[in-house]
Amino acid sequence: MKYQETASPEKTRIVVTGMGMVSPYGVGVAPFLESTRRGESAIRPIDDFDVSDCRCQTGARVPAIDMQQFDPSGTFRRAPRATQYAVIATDEALKQAGHETWSLASERIGVFLGTYRGMSEVSEQIWSKLIDAEPRFVPALLFQESVTNAVASAISIRWGFRGTNYAISAGNSSGFQVLHLAAEELREGRADAIVVGTFDLFTEANQHDMDDLGMLSATNSSRPYDSLRDGFVMGEGAAVVVLETEASALARGATILAEIAGVGIAHDAYGFARNHPEGRGLVSAVRSAMRRANVEASDVDYIGAAANSTMSLDTAETAAIQVVFGDAARTVPVSSLKGMTGEAMAASDMFNLISCIGAVTAGQVPPHGGSDELTADGALNYVRLDTQDFPVGMALAHSYSYFGGNAGAAIVRAPAAIA
Repeated sequence: MKYQETASPEKTRIVVTGMGMVSPYGVGVAPFLESTRRGESAIRPIDDFDVSDCRCQTGARVPAIDMQQFDPSGTFRRAPRATQYAVIATDEALKQAGHETWSLASERIGVFLGTYRGMSEVSEQIWSKLIDAEPRFVPALLFQESVTNAVASAISIRWGFRGTNYAISAGNSSGFQVLHLAAEELREGRADAIVVGTFDLFTEANQHDMDDLGMLSATNSSRPYDSLRDGFVMGEGAAVVVLETEASALARGATILAEIAGVGIAHDAYGFARNHPEGRGLVSAVRSAMRRANVEASDVDYIGAAANSTMSLDTAETAAIQVVFGDAARTVPVSSLKGMTGEAMAASDMFNLISCIGAVTAGQVPPHGGSDELTADGALNYVRLDTQDFPVGMALAHSYSYFGGNAGAAIVRAPAAIA
C-alpha cells in the first residue's frame, strides 16, 4: 500500500514571535535583512587564517564581535564562537518575543538546535594541542565544549529553560529538522515556547578540506544558478527563532511575526555526495510542507531557495521546483541568499527562514545575488534587484544538502493571512 500523507487535522497554529541572528553582516536581524535586500555581498577575502595554498581564498566570515557588549558578566568570554554566536542570537530573539515579561513556566520552554559541523572548531583545538603538546596540556573544559549539545545546553543554562533540550546534526537541512520537531512538540502540548535555531562555522581545516575536494570556487565567487558557476564559497553564523502556539502568543499579547503553516522533511535515498537529478528528496519535503499547511503551489508568492553555486545542487533544486510548481515554476519569484552569504551549512536554513519571515512582513524579498550569467533557459523566475518589491502573503523556505541526503521545507504565512 502506497503511503499518502494528508493535510494535518490539527488546528493548532505555530507562530514566530522572535528572531535573532549573528551573520557575516554582523550582529542582528536588521543588518542581515537590510543588506541582503540591497543585494550586498558578505563574501570577502579571508584574512584571519592562511589560505595561500587554496584555490578559493574568500569566505563569508562573521566579523569580530566585542563580547563585553553582549555579555558584561563575562560568562561566555572564553566560550567557543558557536556558543557565543548562538547566545547572542537567542538574546535578540527572546527580547523581541517579550521574554522579560512573559510568565511561562521554565519547564515548558525548550531549546532545539541543529548543526552540520557541530563543534568542529573545538575538536580541532583539541587535536592541535594533542599533536603539539601532550594530553595533559589540553584544558579539561575543551572536551565538554566539543559535544554537539554544548551550545543548546549553554542556552538552557543561561536562561534557566528546563524543557526539552535537543541538539541534532542532520546535514545542511538540520534547521528544518529541528523546526519540524519543535512544531510537533508544541502541537502535542509538551511545551509553551521553544527556541529553535542553527549554527555552523568554518575553520582553516574546513576551508582546506572543501578546497582539496574541489567543492569551492576557483574564481572566489558564489554564483547560484549561474552558467559560469564553479563551486561555492563558505559562510557561517547562527540564527534562532522563538516558536509558540498562536493561542499562547495571543494570550500574553505578543506580536506575531509569521506563522509556520507547515514543515516537511525528507531524504533523497539516492547516493553519497550527489543529489538525485530530479531532486526527489526536496520534492517530497516541499509537498509534505504544503499538505500540512493545506495550500497549493499556486498559493506561494516567493521561494527562498537553497542553490549554492554547485552544479549538482542547483540543477537538482531547479528540477524539484519544476516538478512541484509545474508551469508556475517560470513565474513564481525565486532567489538564493548564498550568492551573498556563502554556503553556511545548517545556519543557512535559519538565514533563509528569517529572510522569508522578513518577506511576508515587509513585502520585499532579497534579490538573487552573485550571478551575472543566469541560465538562459527560463527555467525559473529569478528575482533581480529592480523586481523585488511585491506583496508576499506566503513564502516557501527550503533546504537541500549539497552532498545529497536530507531536504527540508517550511511554508511561512504572513500574520495578516492567519484566519
